[in-house]
Amino acid sequence: MNEGKVVEREKQSRLMLWLPVIVWLSLIFIASSIHTPFRVLRVFRYQDKLIHLVEFGILGALLARAVYRKGLESRWRYWACIGAASLYGALDEFHQAFVPGRSVDWSDFAADSFGAFIFVWVWLSLKGQGLLRLRERVRKTAE
Repeated sequence: MNEGKVVEREKQSRLMLWLPVIVWLSLIFIASSIHTPFRVLRVFRYQDKLIHLVEFGILGALLARAVYRKGLESRWRYWACIGAASLYGALDEFHQAFVPGRSVDWSDFAADSFGAFIFVWVWLSLKGQGLLRLRERVRKTAE
C-alpha cells in the first residue's frame, strides 16, 4: 500500500515538472498559428528578435527545470535542453511557412536558439550548476 502511494507521488511529481513545458509549447504553437500576428508597438529595431529570445529562453529554462529536478544523470542534459528548444524553434518557423500572413525568418530561429542557450545557462547558474561546475562534473564523470 505504501509503495502505491510512492508511485502515485512520483507520477504527480513528473506531471508537475513537465506540465509547464507542455503548456508553454502549446502557447508558442497557438501564437504562431495566428495568421496576423499581434501588432506590438515597435519601440526598437530588433524588438521581434528579443521577443523570440525570451519566448524560447523560457522554454529552455522550463526544460532545464524538468530535466535537472529529476536528477537524470547525463552530461548531455545541458545541450539536450538547448537542442530541444532550438528544434522546436525550427519546427515553429517551418510551421509558419504554412500560416497565411506569416513567413519563415531564420534569424528568428537564431534568436530562439540563443535565447534557449542564455536562459538555460542562467537557470543552471542560479541553481549553482553554472557552466564551470558543469564542466567539472563532466570531467569527473568521464574519469
